[in-house]
Amino acid sequence: MIRHIFKTSTWHPTETEWLRAANTLSEPERERISQFMYKRDAKQSMAGRLMMRSCFAQLSGETPESFHLSRDESGKPYIVDPSPSLSSLSFNVSHAGDYAAFAASTTAKIGVDVMKVELRRNTSVQQFFSHMKRQFTDFEWQKIRSPATDRGKLVNFYRHWCLKESYVKAIGTGLKFGLQRIQFDLGDLENGICKSTTVSVDGVLDLNWKFEEIFQDNHFVTIAMGNAEFSSEDSASVKVLNFSDLVVSEDPLSDKFYFASFDEKKELP
Repeated sequence: MIRHIFKTSTWHPTETEWLRAANTLSEPERERISQFMYKRDAKQSMAGRLMMRSCFAQLSGETPESFHLSRDESGKPYIVDPSPSLSSLSFNVSHAGDYAAFAASTTAKIGVDVMKVELRRNTSVQQFFSHMKRQFTDFEWQKIRSPATDRGKLVNFYRHWCLKESYVKAIGTGLKFGLQRIQFDLGDLENGICKSTTVSVDGVLDLNWKFEEIFQDNHFVTIAMGNAEFSSEDSASVKVLNFSDLVVSEDPLSDKFYFASFDEKKELP
């Protein structure tokens, strides 16, 4: 099981780093990243792609730029014509707030989601919840609203939301799957980690699914694993990566304008 996160908000890439990263990607990937208006979004997308390709390279022994990636109907990325060492690999990537997250396994279906606990500007908690009423069951809303403070309610909301997102990403349907069909019974977070949450689908408890929840730096990172068992090697939390931990192209992209166009953008709206 591979579980990695990258704190993009503290990554301020040099020209060489950005161009090496860009040279690791395909032309369509580079073009998509160049379209983002803000550095935050470009860095999140870049980090997600680099974590994927770095993982593939480490598992297969191939270069990170050699893989052809595409997306299925639900938008989930996959490797086109994977080598035998990657043919059974399930993987997923997510980014939000200050982090990009990546998870992969050769033995389980994988979905990952990351969310920052925050409230949209000029919106009260009750207004925010009213827009999301149909996404949770009555049982879940009772749990979400149970804390006395708005902060506690938001924490429970994003915890549930991350669980739902990770599950539907793992099964490959995205949000087309009716979210009220899925109901989570939360386990206890201990030292920011929980591995005891369970899911029921259409009212039936499904013990084929395991969930790893990490609450770190005001973000939830949740990994859904289908047909998975936790082993002793899974006792550690996710690994926080730096740029130096990634396997990227040794040669920078020759087009230095690619960095210049990124560098002139604002970090945030």
